[in-house]
Amino acid sequence: MCNIWKDDAPDRLMPEHMRKLPAELRTINISGGEPFLRDDLVEFVREVRARCPKAAITISTNAFLSDRIAEQMGELRRIDPDIRLAVSLDGLAAAHDRIRGVSGAFDRTRGLIDRLAADGYRGLRLSMTLCGDNLDQLTDVARLADSLGLELGIVAAHGAGTHLGVESGDVAIDRIPEWLAGAFEEVIAPRLRSWRAKNWFRAHFAWRTYHYLTGRRWEIRCGAGRDMFFLQADGAVYSCSVRGKEMGNIVDEDFPEIWTGRLAKEAAEFVKRCPERCWMICTARGTYRAKWLGVCVWVLWNKLLAHLRLFRVRNLAPAEDREGAA
Repeated sequence: MCNIWKDDAPDRLMPEHMRKLPAELRTINISGGEPFLRDDLVEFVREVRARCPKAAITISTNAFLSDRIAEQMGELRRIDPDIRLAVSLDGLAAAHDRIRGVSGAFDRTRGLIDRLAADGYRGLRLSMTLCGDNLDQLTDVARLADSLGLELGIVAAHGAGTHLGVESGDVAIDRIPEWLAGAFEEVIAPRLRSWRAKNWFRAHFAWRTYHYLTGRRWEIRCGAGRDMFFLQADGAVYSCSVRGKEMGNIVDEDFPEIWTGRLAKEAAEFVKRCPERCWMICTARGTYRAKWLGVCVWVLWNKLLAHLRLFRVRNLAPAEDREGAA
């Protein structure tokens, strides 16, 4: 869902540079491009785990290299038994292949899922990025995730003409179909009815994703350059991956020097006036910490509505106002 593969910047980042990461990191996503193209991915994970012992590590993959991934996951799990693998899924069968532009991509993805499940791996989740080409696949992907007993992350494609090369027009949704609200209701309601707290907050995240898509963006507490950063393969440290400003390069500098330097201060000033108000996992975490009470009220009220089969995506303006005030 990004065009970073078009970037010709060199891959300067090496496993030993992970020793420069802040040891107190709590969440690390190893993404790409495609991480499993790296011959030294296992060493990256080994160094990250040693440097950041409390961090939850997730690797995001498109599953194209299914055999390689299945083989390496054994070694990765020995390094970190709790490591998670997020597999991108844009739709079912031909829809996924069409969006990815690769024939047989869905079969490889499904084959990898089945292979890892047979091996007893429990850290697998699916990740769906919604754009104009796959809105109609939302409920099908959610049903598949539910049938396989897998978590499903649903995010909206973001585009802002950044260093990742994603232009807004590449992911724009020209018109939100009327049936989309019903599709989100079908996805959100069973997660609210479940008895796993994690599903309740995933329901809230999906609800907010619907509003992001329809232009009702939440006033969020963006922690870019303060609570989070994006580290690119050439070593550049950005405040975020959407409208991020470059703060330094971890290959050439120590992290404290980057984090407190002039460019970091300029990035922090930009965040204060950034118009994007992204709704992604990394930006949502800080918002949930800041607005936890309102989110919990939303969860309790709408969990009740879901059990009564009265939950609706479209008729929640009063709840939204209460949540924002909280």
